[in-house]
Amino acid sequence: MKIDKHIYSYETIVIGGGLNALLYSFFTGYPCIFVKPDPPFRLDVCDEKHDFGFLHLRSKNQREAWERLILLLGIAGQLPMTSRASSLNIRDNLLKVTTPNSRLGRFEFKKLMIFSDQNTFGLPFMKEQVESKYKVLDWFSVRSGMEHGCDVLEGDSDFVKRVHFYPSERFGNQKTDRIRKDLVSVSFLDQEKLDDFDYSDTMAKFKIINMMKGAGIRGARNGRDTYNPNIYRYYSIKIEATEREVIPNIKNYYEDDARFEFCDTTPVEIMEKYGSHSESYACKINHFF
Repeated sequence: MKIDKHIYSYETIVIGGGLNALLYSFFTGYPCIFVKPDPPFRLDVCDEKHDFGFLHLRSKNQREAWERLILLLGIAGQLPMTSRASSLNIRDNLLKVTTPNSRLGRFEFKKLMIFSDQNTFGLPFMKEQVESKYKVLDWFSVRSGMEHGCDVLEGDSDFVKRVHFYPSERFGNQKTDRIRKDLVSVSFLDQEKLDDFDYSDTMAKFKIINMMKGAGIRGARNGRDTYNPNIYRYYSIKIEATEREVIPNIKNYYEDDARFEFCDTTPVEIMEKYGSHSESYACKINHFF
């Protein structure tokens, strides 16, 4: 039967395409519907106390966990609209999901667990909208100082709070022991600082170079010392800004309604609550992989 010719009925439906929503759906067995996939930043990892071993992943990378969950939930039938939704419309206890080609999915529910309200209509009256600091990604090509064993540097403030080093895509697929790296810095800035030169990508560049020097990273080799051939000389570290991404962080607060539960639970909190104790179909499929 075509999806637009039938009304599906669920006790609870999860709304959201982020890692937290997918994890919640994975552990609880509830179906998950989202307007837009929201994968984590590709270099974000779990903290030291947590990992994704329960997904049979050796990596702590959050993007890899998100991709694994999309696969498992899809196989388990917990993504009834896959990624085809363009808007969600709620009237009473009926969720109508519109697709880009104007098809319609209908879902009866008793409760919606809402992790993202993007393009969702029919929600309760909005009481407040809070705009938190913007997440700012400054991408740099490293021209001198590409080869080292560092993956992450931690800053001492919200400006260049973290620096991620990753294999440069400018050299194709690097499979040798000689891995050349570019970098991206992560900052959290309010609107005023976004327009302040002291928090520009130029100033980020200077701070990153100082952090690299402090971590013992050096520029490319520049031959041997004239007076002591056993000692190498090195060029200065050089990095070049290529792009700045500014990601807003806006949180909406709504009036109470028994049909909705608005969730801001983090992935770590969900993993701590459910651990590996779940009998959902997706979990059972995961055990066979």
